[in-house]
Amino acid sequence: MTFLPAELPHTAVRGASFAQSVAKLAAQRLRERVRESRLSDDFNPQDDDEFVVAAYFAGDLSSVYQLEQWLWPFEQLESRLQELGYSDRPFGIIVRNSLVAKHLKSVTSFPVRFSRLTKGLDEFMQSSSLRAVFYVNQGTSNFQALRYPEPAHVHLSHGESEKISMISNQLKGYDYVFTAGQAARERIEQTLYGMGDERMFDVGRPQLDRPRSVPPEWKEFVSKNPDGKAVFYAPTWEGDSPSMAYGTIAYNGVEIVNSLLEAGYRVIFRPHPRTGVMRHEFEKAVEDVAEIVESDPRGFLDESPDVSWQLDEADVAVVEMTSVAFDWLASGKPLVMVKPHEPDAEVLEGGLLDRCPAVDPKTSDDVVDLIDAAVANSGLAAELAQLYLGDTAAGEQTERFIRSSERVIRNRSEERRLKHAE
Repeated sequence: MTFLPAELPHTAVRGASFAQSVAKLAAQRLRERVRESRLSDDFNPQDDDEFVVAAYFAGDLSSVYQLEQWLWPFEQLESRLQELGYSDRPFGIIVRNSLVAKHLKSVTSFPVRFSRLTKGLDEFMQSSSLRAVFYVNQGTSNFQALRYPEPAHVHLSHGESEKISMISNQLKGYDYVFTAGQAARERIEQTLYGMGDERMFDVGRPQLDRPRSVPPEWKEFVSKNPDGKAVFYAPTWEGDSPSMAYGTIAYNGVEIVNSLLEAGYRVIFRPHPRTGVMRHEFEKAVEDVAEIVESDPRGFLDESPDVSWQLDEADVAVVEMTSVAFDWLASGKPLVMVKPHEPDAEVLEGGLLDRCPAVDPKTSDDVVDLIDAAVANSGLAAELAQLYLGDTAAGEQTERFIRSSERVIRNRSEERRLKHAE
């Protein structure tokens, strides 16, 4: 007798699914090995590399934006190190994914090195010139690099926020944590045991100092739709666990956008790039909201490379628990938050969700009324910017980042000198 798939015994179905998963994984790894074999030797750690500082990134293309947002601050740091006479190329990047290596080569002039294997990582991390390594996320594979004792390991994160991941005990694995400001330091000190000020340096968000240019698509949109306040709606993704499920677009995205458009606002819609990775209904929600936005003359689907120009062009922001909300504070403009729909999402008491007007799934507050409330409290944004980011005057955050990096380099150089003198 021949069984149809639906008629197969449970164990047989499970066995077939497992076999398919194994075959799929094997095929994926084979493709990865083929891509690796085609990389030029320039991606290997070189004998003449003289990197003083480096960035370590083990993620894939879906998360490479985390590193890309730091490229400009890294460029400013490299210029300072060159002025101080460290070397011609004092900054390098080490990645563990071949596709990421090729991509970065096309978007930055920094030397990009790749190694999936420990041998290449050994060569890179054990360089006698290397003093500091930066990390832009809490990826598990970061700990493969943290085992090297000679360089100082510095956690940057890829944005300020009050997500529970920002107070992970994993921070203790790094020699230093570059915090955005007072709020971040207090958050860490109050939550983690044994994390004191001596390991945390406030640097703000140096990315915000980067010169900003308005994309031509927005200029064209404004020329055709010049009237009405502009709202920057930037929901986050669904998260990979209930405690990190801060995204809400699948539950209220359509309602929020329709309310804004009906009230006469122009809407800049920018969904998080990872939305829908874990849950299909979030992917579908982005499609639905994008369709509404694109079908309305006052709607603008933001596909620009980063969050920067929106701080200048929009009049108010509607944002969930994401770094975009904290970057927005530097604009000094009204902010409306959106509280998580997931009851198990971990929210810190007294944080931004409590300090700002916020869309709450438990109430029937309209987003337009909340915008009016935010506009009425005009001094709140400046107060919050100081708390979360410190001085946001032009160039100040970049200068703090550079000074802190120099301090780490000096500290590690002195520590190495004393250690090897024993």
